[in-house]
Amino acid sequence: MLSGNAAQRFHEGAAVFDLTQVLAPDIPRFPGDPKVQIAPLPGYAPWQVSAIVCSTHSGTHMDAPRHRFADGKGIGAYGPDRLIGEGLVVEAGRRGENEPIPASVLDAVAGIVWPGWFALIRTRWSQYWQDDRYFHHPYLSPDLADRLVELGAGIVAIDALSVDSTVDGGSAAHERLLSADVLIAENLRGLDGLTPGTPFAMACLPLSLGNSDGSPARIVAWNPSRLG
Repeated sequence: MLSGNAAQRFHEGAAVFDLTQVLAPDIPRFPGDPKVQIAPLPGYAPWQVSAIVCSTHSGTHMDAPRHRFADGKGIGAYGPDRLIGEGLVVEAGRRGENEPIPASVLDAVAGIVWPGWFALIRTRWSQYWQDDRYFHHPYLSPDLADRLVELGAGIVAIDALSVDSTVDGGSAAHERLLSADVLIAENLRGLDGLTPGTPFAMACLPLSLGNSDGSPARIVAWNPSRLG
């Protein structure tokens, strides 16, 4: 069962895990990003129509290469063949505040990965979602980013604000991954519900925003043997 602030609402025995944080005005946001605004618009009665204002990197979201490179591909360039696949949890261990995660965390899965696999880096930092400590999360060391590319990851996801240090304003992991056409997903939750070393199906579904640098996303995982 899931625990703490990362707990998800699902019935015992359910097969699908929602790894998405709720998009709402009070969520943590990267320093400098605008606050999420969701407000009803007047003049539509009896219908309800709302306006949404947010960054493309608000809440649980995905980064496309264009996020870092002006000539990089936008999020809309990636179809279901890149966004739906199978993944593995990579256990980061009990890391401290603003601590780099070493490449050695991949030793446990290096022998079972496949081309295009989805790597879910589990830091358990989502437990601090509404706490100032959330901004002091562990992050990918350059060696870890390099090895994820070498092992053929197609998507790298993390249950923290960023794959780089927010405290130090780093960018090395973004640059290494996005330059290799590895998509990034950030601000996930509930990874405690997934068993390390056991492949699971996963869908990372951003809005189809064309040449945009990224998009909020709905991210879910499931055990295929328990569906259908």
